[in-house]
Amino acid sequence: MSLVEREHLLDQLDAIFTAGAEGNGHVVHVGGPGASGKTALVRAFGERVSGGGALLLTATCSRAERGVSGGVLAQFAAGLPAETTELLGRLLDAERLGCGPEHQAGQDVLGRTASDQVAPGQATYGQGAQVQTARRQPHAIREACEVLFDVARTRPVVLVADDVEYADACTLQALLYLQRRLSGTRIMLVLTESDHSRHVNALFRAELTRVPWFTPVRVAPLSPRGVARILAEELDQRTATALAPAYHAMTGGNPLLVKALVQDHRTAVLTEEDHPDGVTTGEAFGQAVLACLHRWEPGMLDVVRAVAVLGENATPELLGRLLGRKTTSVVEVLTALNHTGLLDDGRFRHPAVRAAVLGDVGADGLAASHQRAASLLYAEGLPSADIAAHLAAAGAATAPWAVGVLRDAADTALAEHRPERAVEFLKLARATCAEDDATGRAALAAALATVQWRTTPSVVSRHLPELRDASERGLLGVRETRALLRYQLWFGRTTEARDTLRRLEEAAAESPHSPTATEHRALRDWVRWLHPAVAAAVPSGTGDRRPALARDHQEDLVAAAERLLRNCWAPDSAPEAAAYALFTLAVCGEVGRAKHWCDTLRADVGTGAATWKAVLADVRAHLALLEGDLVTAERQARLALTALSSHNWGPAIASPLAALVLATSAAGKHDEAEAQLKRSIPVAAQNTWHWAVYLRARGQAHLAAGRPHAALADFEACGEVAVHWDLDLPALLPWRSDLAQAYLRLNRIDRAGELVLAQLERPTADVPRVRGVSLRVLSSSIELKQRLPMLREAAALFQGCGDQVELSVALALLSSTHHALGEFGAAKVVAKRALRMAEGCQAEALCRQFLPRGLVLDEADGEEEAGAEVESGGTAHEPDDLATLSTAERRVAALAALGHTNREISRKLYITVSTVEQHLTRVYRKLKVRRRTDLPTGLPMGALDMWAAEAPSVTGPQAAPGHPAGHASGHTPAQRTARDPRQGARSPSGGGVRR
Repeated sequence: MSLVEREHLLDQLDAIFTAGAEGNGHVVHVGGPGASGKTALVRAFGERVSGGGALLLTATCSRAERGVSGGVLAQFAAGLPAETTELLGRLLDAERLGCGPEHQAGQDVLGRTASDQVAPGQATYGQGAQVQTARRQPHAIREACEVLFDVARTRPVVLVADDVEYADACTLQALLYLQRRLSGTRIMLVLTESDHSRHVNALFRAELTRVPWFTPVRVAPLSPRGVARILAEELDQRTATALAPAYHAMTGGNPLLVKALVQDHRTAVLTEEDHPDGVTTGEAFGQAVLACLHRWEPGMLDVVRAVAVLGENATPELLGRLLGRKTTSVVEVLTALNHTGLLDDGRFRHPAVRAAVLGDVGADGLAASHQRAASLLYAEGLPSADIAAHLAAAGAATAPWAVGVLRDAADTALAEHRPERAVEFLKLARATCAEDDATGRAALAAALATVQWRTTPSVVSRHLPELRDASERGLLGVRETRALLRYQLWFGRTTEARDTLRRLEEAAAESPHSPTATEHRALRDWVRWLHPAVAAAVPSGTGDRRPALARDHQEDLVAAAERLLRNCWAPDSAPEAAAYALFTLAVCGEVGRAKHWCDTLRADVGTGAATWKAVLADVRAHLALLEGDLVTAERQARLALTALSSHNWGPAIASPLAALVLATSAAGKHDEAEAQLKRSIPVAAQNTWHWAVYLRARGQAHLAAGRPHAALADFEACGEVAVHWDLDLPALLPWRSDLAQAYLRLNRIDRAGELVLAQLERPTADVPRVRGVSLRVLSSSIELKQRLPMLREAAALFQGCGDQVELSVALALLSSTHHALGEFGAAKVVAKRALRMAEGCQAEALCRQFLPRGLVLDEADGEEEAGAEVESGGTAHEPDDLATLSTAERRVAALAALGHTNREISRKLYITVSTVEQHLTRVYRKLKVRRRTDLPTGLPMGALDMWAAEAPSVTGPQAAPGHPAGHASGHTPAQRTARDPRQGARSPSGGGVRR
């Protein structure tokens, strides 16, 4: 490696040497931070002068040989002529130099007497070399200098002492003797010394500067440009440009560290290892860091290790207290370390530096340091998280305050979305907690289970026996007991869950008006919905067995759900409870609000919360299905199944599997749906609501694949489960309309109609999507002429709730009805709209099953239609453009979009054909389209309320007491009159499942 940014210093030394060769002796002091390249500079200078005929005498001082009297002088003498051997012997005679033990009362070169003691902890830093002044002039030094002067008369002499701060006392005295007599000689004395030794040999340095032939030379760290030059020489220009800024930031311009990074980079290239930022730190870099530290005073190593242990808390004051040293002394060391490039403002420049320092400390010593650091931070009142980090690093906690600190630190880590760290603290707290503290150990076990539940639910199963025992002994609070119930239900431990739920019921009965009673009611509703078998086995304190949807007002349900979602990060919160609240919003017809809350929670979930991510992805998949967004539903269902493994999901895996099967079968991916149906599901799932959802999904897959008998069996089993568990609500599970579709495939039309009419009588059947599906299926069981208004109402409902798949199917059936009535033009227009909608949601295969057979769609017309849409730039679909339409124009456009002729529109709206034409002309101009087939599918269907007046009255839901069933769909009570359109009488049957 060349002397980058050192060339001018080498030229300066050359100039001094040239002047000295003419009889102007000189002393040069080369200073700078440790490992800044001082040795490389003087070596390069030595090679120059030795090649020019000068006598070069070199010596390298070492801390290990500081106590060897005259050791450095011996290195100088090795380069002298052989006849000086006898003189050398006298020179190294410690007795003559006055360096023996009998002279310990003298002064050292620091001006201190031997009686001056260094403070404890500072014995390895700043102590200095003890140069004892002899009682008489050391004649050997004078004679040795005379030898040098004699040699210098014939040729220039250059003496180089590297790392002179480690020279022994006799050598320092000899160097001072020599430098005072350099005037008029051809001798050049070059000494290198690091900045961190400024208080070592202070008097020696002061003596050097007294003579006029002294010149200081400072070697500074490399600049970013200098680092780039080195990289260009060692690697290539492109790599230098890319890595130089990072290398300089990591090393502070320390040449030794830069060289080590270059070596690690070459190794990484050879082994084809990649690093995210292109900077590779390996073995060479770690060894270079340690080489720097061990080369200097041990006191510096102690400080840098303390910095590594304390981390962000490494202030000079705390470092001093940890090491038992004065703050001023620590500040001096930190300043020196900053100059070397290892630290930057008292902090490590790169984690690899800290790792190298900590790796150089033995395990026992490091653990002891962390224990001392924890005690120090606790005494200083620093945050629990910082203290706990040291306890965790030590691997043990013995102080009486440790358990409380670790518990607080775990809560902080959990709030910062660092569950793995929280688990580490809680495990250590459990190991520290006294064996006889049963309450404390139970609380820690519950807290540990809560944290682990967020990441790896299967691990929590090992805590269940301990938690169940603690609950039976009354050692757990209400919140911890609720959490235990959720764990037991998740793993299908129904017998244990019944006992836990019974204890919760008893506790709620004792305080019926307390705030926890409301929380218990929400918990009870959740159990009744998702785990009805357990709820049925434990009598409720209120005696009410009805689900909340059949019991409470819809507004109250929505408010309660959103209240739970706002507080879902409370200590007793759980992803299952959040999922229950989101599903409650959805079945109340508030799918948009449910999506908003779901996305909000997903944004708040931090890294590591795998259970939250999986459960919310499952909910998001089901919400997407309610909107007919098959792409999102499939993607989110797959995300849910990958975020948690099968054994972590437990029986609840039936829910994401059901969502995936529904999405893939509706999209025509029958092979994929079949593959998912082959996945095993725990038997315990059959005791949960997830099983009913899975049966429905499996039935839909059978139906889509052309297996109506298999679908019939699944739908009937699904209905039996819903009825048995008293959860027969169409908003939760519209199994009757599913069963009716299977009967239609088997040509049992009357039975299908009876099922749908029975569904329309159930509470929650007026939810727009449920009512729309009911009308769509019912239309296939009535006379042909009565189908159009019913399908139009269904389409309006689907448009309003945003279900794209169901809207495309309803439009396809509407096209088939037009076609069967001989209205081929309208059939063609509506069919194109249905296909366009189906293509957008990837339900084209499903949609084509309901299109009229024999209907030929002109491909040219389709291309022309697409071209017109491109020309319009899609503006016809923009809400702003739709807003420009008047109410009358919207009505005309909506009817035209569904295939009505101008004459039919005029009769329906009681306006002239000319008025219809004028309205359409303005609609085409405002929406930038050329024909009615270009009208957007996003037209507000609310403009078509007049269809309801034409439609035969269909069976409407009879709201349960206190349940505003008619408020969800927006239809008038007259439109919900319960009457069979085919027979004029109520259907006598409630469906295929008898209660």
